[in-house]
Amino acid sequence: MIQLIGGEMTVWSDLDGTHGPAPAGDPTLRPLLAGATGRVLVAGPHAPELLDAIPSDQVTLLVRGIPDAEALASRPGVTVCCGSLEKLTGLPAYDTVIALDGLDRLRSAEADDASWDETLTQLLALLSPQGRLLLRLENLFGLDRLVALPPAPADTEWVTPDDETRPTGPDAMRARLAAAGVPVVRDYAAYPGALLGGAVLADPALRGFLEATLVAAAEPAHLITGALRHNLADDLAPAWIFLAGPGATGPEALIAAGEVRRDAGGRWVRGDDRPVPLGRTLEGLLLAACGRRAQPELRELLTAWQRSPAAGVPAAQVLVDADGRFHPLAPAGAAVEALRRLAATMVDGGYAYLWPSPADEASLTALLAGMTGRELDPRDVPTVSRSGRETVRELTIARDRLAGELAEARAQHEFYERQIASRDHELKRVRQLNAVLSATAPGKAAHTLVRGVRAVVRRTRG
Repeated sequence: MIQLIGGEMTVWSDLDGTHGPAPAGDPTLRPLLAGATGRVLVAGPHAPELLDAIPSDQVTLLVRGIPDAEALASRPGVTVCCGSLEKLTGLPAYDTVIALDGLDRLRSAEADDASWDETLTQLLALLSPQGRLLLRLENLFGLDRLVALPPAPADTEWVTPDDETRPTGPDAMRARLAAAGVPVVRDYAAYPGALLGGAVLADPALRGFLEATLVAAAEPAHLITGALRHNLADDLAPAWIFLAGPGATGPEALIAAGEVRRDAGGRWVRGDDRPVPLGRTLEGLLLAACGRRAQPELRELLTAWQRSPAAGVPAAQVLVDADGRFHPLAPAGAAVEALRRLAATMVDGGYAYLWPSPADEASLTALLAGMTGRELDPRDVPTVSRSGRETVRELTIARDRLAGELAEARAQHEFYERQIASRDHELKRVRQLNAVLSATAPGKAAHTLVRGVRAVVRRTRG
């Protein structure tokens, strides 16, 4: 059933992703939605497959575009309200309010201008006093924005991102919700494929596990690992998710493998109660050895890795515990592909200076294989597709590497040109000398003798 509440946009869709970012749809959010109870309001665009995780049969969906309302109307037990947030009045308060897409797409283009804080106040007015709130706040200074190129203007540019009433971080958001009587129970640093609570981020023993988890799903890898090592992963997260309400509860962290929590013994466990492996990533150890120019240590780590069952797992997703055992966090593929990924990381990160001779990733892959005792022709190294986007730093390193290769090719070209010019000059000098000698009496006699010998040879052969 569709209810047109006012402010609806006739030919607009937030679900198809053509007018702006895709709607909230990270599968990691599903366990949070599973806790929704009572009358539920889902405000803003959310992927339909994400809505399937809501167990309640009293769900109201608020969207502003009529095409989105028509696409969602066929869902059983769902009421679709189409229009702007300020028009949703006169209804009983909701037990759960979900706004995991944030607040920027809750008002239509025809609505009166309202600040971020005024929009939040209108949303909180729909929540019952003991209700549960799930709210996403985008970080306007997150890692994803630090490396992003200027985007093309979208159709949603009437939304002003630099709103002074918008909280600039988790602390400000917690204070704002507490002042509204909706205390925050749990908040998460939201990365692609992972929701990380404060206790998880604060435990240094989990740093390697978090590096392997986040790098597998998000970019840029070196900034993510740096943020974790310097305790900035929360401040620089692309967004934050807040779970608020007097009776709300939530897990410590959520990743693709399931919930991360402490068991009765105080150990960190994941999903199906398997202990979380502790240690550093193999890639981190290898790059640290490169930074110290410790080639024997590097060779030892490479050899142990390539002779283990984890040989085909990317080095960024292999944890090495205190006893030197390998714990792969991803399925194994071809070993040469894992080596190629490591070579790409070394080249992009500026760690290939230990070996000046390899000019590209394939040559460096063959060299790394040789350090483990394996002969590999660079022409046999497969191409490995890269996920994500390259940062300005990586592009600058690639530019400098290509500039060095171009300078070397130019130097070789100039050397060959000098060699050819020198030989041409020497050939001209020999020809001139031959012409002078041929004009002398001995030269003429020699020339006559040579012609006579050639004639005799021809007659003999004939």
